[in-house]
Amino acid sequence: MELSIALALALGLFLLGQWLTRRAARRHRQAIAQLESSTLQRALDLLQALQKHRGLGAQPDIASVSQRNVLARQLDQLWLNWPGPSLQLPPLQQDWPQLRRNPADFEAHCRMIEGLLAVIEQLEARLCLYDTPALHGLGQACRGLEDLARLRGLAVRAANYRRCPAGLQLQIRLLCQRLDDPAASEPLHSLLQQLQRNLVDAPQPRLAPSDCFALLTPLIDERLHGLRRALAGSIVPV
Repeated sequence: MELSIALALALGLFLLGQWLTRRAARRHRQAIAQLESSTLQRALDLLQALQKHRGLGAQPDIASVSQRNVLARQLDQLWLNWPGPSLQLPPLQQDWPQLRRNPADFEAHCRMIEGLLAVIEQLEARLCLYDTPALHGLGQACRGLEDLARLRGLAVRAANYRRCPAGLQLQIRLLCQRLDDPAASEPLHSLLQQLQRNLVDAPQPRLAPSDCFALLTPLIDERLHGLRRALAGSIVPV
């Protein structure tokens, strides 16, 4: 009798230990997923701010410089305590101080944004392991968004010239062709037509740099807002 009681007690303790272990492991996975979700949210904020900072980099007017300085301070805060090592992510923030001092460096912006897009795809892949279908395609959507934001930056640069340079013409045309596919929305199609008619094909640009920035920014912000909504709806609870 005593042996049976002892065995039953031992079995109960064993099962309790197993349950507590599984519970702790589940909570640990949920905590990691929560951290990855919050990092992904921050990555979208960084993407938006970096893309705008790049678009304003070639604009020397007071209003643009002021807006760019506001973005730079925002980026300072977003890069603060970037959880790179703890989540095995690249230490992207180490290149920000140099870029902050050289806001007109278009290619350096593009390299940093490319690294950020890779991080977004990495986090998306991890979070999809937690059965978050709303996140599927997020990285691809961000790359499509980068095409639009890159077009904005190139258009702003082109509008600074008396005639759009051949190299910029080629880059803008290629991006317009890529973006203006059969699935493109009417607002996007109209914007691309305006850019080609008033900037790329015009003997002299009929759009100022600030016009190009203002033309494309609302659509980019709208798409980013949609991505944030999708992410917010898939946050893994702890």
